[in-house]
Amino acid sequence: MEYLNMIDSESIIKFAQIGGPLVGILLPIIEAFFPILPLVLFVTINVTVFGFFFGYMYSWIGNCIGSFLLFLLIRKIGGKKIEKKINESKYSVALGKIKSQNFSVLFLLYCFPFTPSFLISGTAALANMSTKQFLVALLPSKLIMLISLAFIGFNVKSFFDNPVRSVLFVLLILLLNLVIKKVVENWHVIVVKRGKK
Repeated sequence: MEYLNMIDSESIIKFAQIGGPLVGILLPIIEAFFPILPLVLFVTINVTVFGFFFGYMYSWIGNCIGSFLLFLLIRKIGGKKIEKKINESKYSVALGKIKSQNFSVLFLLYCFPFTPSFLISGTAALANMSTKQFLVALLPSKLIMLISLAFIGFNVKSFFDNPVRSVLFVLLILLLNLVIKKVVENWHVIVVKRGKK
């Protein structure tokens, strides 16, 4: 587990091994409330400790529970600071579409692993989106998003043992990041243009 030791996560792995599935679910729940924490790290720990399928499922369950609890909390108490962050975000127009309870926008943004899930859930909550509509978008989109993170986490160790594969892997992730970023930016521009009509 040298690749995980490099990011000082050995203690978290031991904690997950002792705590079992409960810890595997709890870690992504915590991340939903503290977006500065790396979700990909928690997913990597889960697939390392529990195997690909169960690690993936525990990550999905935890991340969905966390996002849903955050949604309920913000809808209950509101949040001017969150609304300010939403307005200042580069995704502000797209997030604004969620305010009009646009299901497809919510689903699309949740599918991308590099979009701010915290702000997405906050926007949906402040828009008074129905619980049913929120869950219908959240559950399947998180399945799509987390499968990529689980695949990354599950294959990291072998890539450290093979330098060539490691380089190719890094390049692939960078390319994927750029492609996703470009798609979101282009889609964001289209949304802006339509909004001005």
